[in-house]
Amino acid sequence: MEIACPPGSPISERASHPTEPITVRGKFDLKGLAAYLRLFRSQQFDVVHAHFSPDFTLPAYAARMRRQGLTVMTRHVALQWSSPKAKAYSRLWRHIIPVSHAVERRLLQSGIPASQMTVAKAGLPEPIPRRKRKDARAALWLEPNEFVVGSFGRLVPDKGIDVLIEAMRQVDGVKACIFGHGPYAEDLRTKAAGLKSVMFQGSVADVADAMAAMDVVVIPSTWEEAFPYAALEAMALSRPIVASNIGGLPEMVEDGVNGRLFPPGDASALAAVLNEMKSANREPMGAAGRARYEQEFTIEKMAERIEAVFLAAIGK
Repeated sequence: MEIACPPGSPISERASHPTEPITVRGKFDLKGLAAYLRLFRSQQFDVVHAHFSPDFTLPAYAARMRRQGLTVMTRHVALQWSSPKAKAYSRLWRHIIPVSHAVERRLLQSGIPASQMTVAKAGLPEPIPRRKRKDARAALWLEPNEFVVGSFGRLVPDKGIDVLIEAMRQVDGVKACIFGHGPYAEDLRTKAAGLKSVMFQGSVADVADAMAAMDVVVIPSTWEEAFPYAALEAMALSRPIVASNIGGLPEMVEDGVNGRLFPPGDASALAAVLNEMKSANREPMGAAGRARYEQEFTIEKMAERIEAVFLAAIGK
């Protein structure tokens, strides 16, 4: 396997063997195209697999020019393509992997044939807390027995953190920890002014410790999340999930089994669910999420799904 990625990128730092340093600065970056052409001239690959824009276009053209093998693209967001873009990508890539059925529906609406797609949901290396739960809570200035919910993600409007803040005005005996940073941070702090039950924790070095310290993980997104890692992390850590019923989230959260769903953008509905979860027996929900993680969403299970797509697409 050869990994082509920008030098200094997270994947280049995590890779267990040297990577091919290729930086793409736009969909029509000639230097990037030349770098891919050099890579594809150096060896013949059975599969060329791309993941993110603008890296969708250049490797596809280079792979065709160098007569490489199967070309596969993974689509990670549940956004519809324009008709011209869908036609171009369906010609450039022999097969497309949507990361959830929500993404698949958007691509079908864009005009991508169902026969050209196979859903392969993501997996996650097991997050392992390094601290005991009581110590992690103490580090976050949380009392041992108070009911605490946490949100994890970039602070942008689409994540629906403002919905969580509004819900916190309608509940008693609940504390919310908001983890992450982003351009919407100051606006959110303004919205939470006067709410002692809302704590902005910023970014944390070890998400596993912080998430394991929560009683419930809240994902209040107002846009169609494709397949958010926060939900996978919560399941792996046996945390019940309260999530918006939108995008790929209903594929991850089974209402009443490993968490609860509420209508996106509905702060009152979220408040009602949080009040219920406060007194509910949450342990079975956490255990159900953990069991589902072990059965479906380990990194090994993800690798099996992607390998199956490759083999089916090349007829093996």
